[in-house]
Amino acid sequence: MRKKAEMGIGTLIIFIAMILVAAIAAGVLIQTATSLQNKALLTGERSKSQVSTSVRPMLVSAEDGSTGHSVDTFYIKAKLAPGSDSVRLSDMLVELSLKNASDDMVYNSSVYGNSTVNYTFCDYMNETNITVYNSYFIDYLIEGANHAEGYLQRGDVIKLCFKSSRAVGEDETISIMIVPKIGSPTQIETAMPDIITEQRITLFP
Repeated sequence: MRKKAEMGIGTLIIFIAMILVAAIAAGVLIQTATSLQNKALLTGERSKSQVSTSVRPMLVSAEDGSTGHSVDTFYIKAKLAPGSDSVRLSDMLVELSLKNASDDMVYNSSVYGNSTVNYTFCDYMNETNITVYNSYFIDYLIEGANHAEGYLQRGDVIKLCFKSSRAVGEDETISIMIVPKIGSPTQIETAMPDIITEQRITLFP
């Protein structure tokens, strides 16, 4: 009888040990699954941001340079693409590619001129013919509900302006690339008119 009791206690100890091992293993599995789920969600959010975040150009125009048969000042009216996250302008690059030249431009938020004169950035750049290369400027045409200076938010409509490092002539092909730090770049391929007869010309759409 005593021998049977000892065997029963031994079996009970082994059974309890198995339960403890199973509980520890289950805890490890749950922790691992939770960690993997969090990483998967984070990766999914980043992938979604990379795919959906972009700037949508609505209109591209340019103005005459000094020769009268070329342009050197460009304007892009744009907003966020549908479903896009906000874009910080200081993290966005604008590239202008020409046949034998290219310009890489970064956001410039500096204020120029007399503060009592109510110039927008783009108007001031055009009116005073200042020479600022490798920079682009932003005017907010419409401010969305969550508007913040230095950002392109949902509901915002902006006018982006910049000067090319050289005059762009008639019948010349150009490419403009808008590259946010996170998201998909937007490329605009267009060409100058065969003959430039107006001060401001529309290049896109």
